[in-house]
Amino acid sequence: MGRPILCIGTYAETPYYIDKVGKNVYCIEELCYCIVQNAFLLDEESFNKELFDWIAAECSLDRLADELRSMYSKRCSMASMAGTILDYAGYNTKKEVDKTEEILRENAGMDVYKKRLSRADFLMMNGRFSMAFKEYEFILANTPDMNNKLRARIEHNEGVMYAKLFLFEKAEKMFLRAFEDGRNPESYIEYLSAVRMRLSDKEYVNFVADNEEVYEASLELEKRMNEALDLYGASEDRHNLGTISVIKAEGKMHEYYDMVGENTRNMKDEYRSLVREKIGSR
Repeated sequence: MGRPILCIGTYAETPYYIDKVGKNVYCIEELCYCIVQNAFLLDEESFNKELFDWIAAECSLDRLADELRSMYSKRCSMASMAGTILDYAGYNTKKEVDKTEEILRENAGMDVYKKRLSRADFLMMNGRFSMAFKEYEFILANTPDMNNKLRARIEHNEGVMYAKLFLFEKAEKMFLRAFEDGRNPESYIEYLSAVRMRLSDKEYVNFVADNEEVYEASLELEKRMNEALDLYGASEDRHNLGTISVIKAEGKMHEYYDMVGENTRNMKDEYRSLVREKIGSR
């Protein structure tokens, strides 16, 4: 059992929307959780007078709000203000507080473009594609004198996200663009993998046959595909499908349809969540 936590303040009638995180919070504990879990996404604008007013008016924590206002007027760092909130609430462990302050201090030392690139990478790695696309597009549109290596890295990452959304035609375009800018063989292999996923087996074989320059890369891709199939064979998903097949073979049709329905719903929910997030970024 975890340690007991004594909640403080009141539960807000009106939530506070944390723009950099894209979430509403309703109490000081939820605010603390968001600060710790999303420290990489926060910046100086995240700790402002509107937040302090909300802490006072909605959470009934006037003393904390006054302390934060004083720190803000003295231009204290966002790491110090975050630490003050976390220490006051007592919701997080000392290790979590120290780590959060360290991340915020490091963020403060970055220029705006490096900060947004780190934020975009963090969002992509955590499956928050909508926000990641926005950050990457901002960097591509606004970074002065961007070198080809950085541009290729961003284009490659956008290709990865499109592929995870099953938008393979867009993915292959981004991977090919990344290869042309960065000349990284990995981007070319990913380009071929997107082509392979978009085309039928016959169409892909014809594509490789008609393009001699892709032959070596296609061999590497097939090697990786075979390794992936071996890994999938030992995975929990494959085990679940095997169980479903056995249940069907045994004639337990009611149980079979229940399991098929549950697996299908889970896959649809995951896909819809990703697509909904991508549509929301337009």
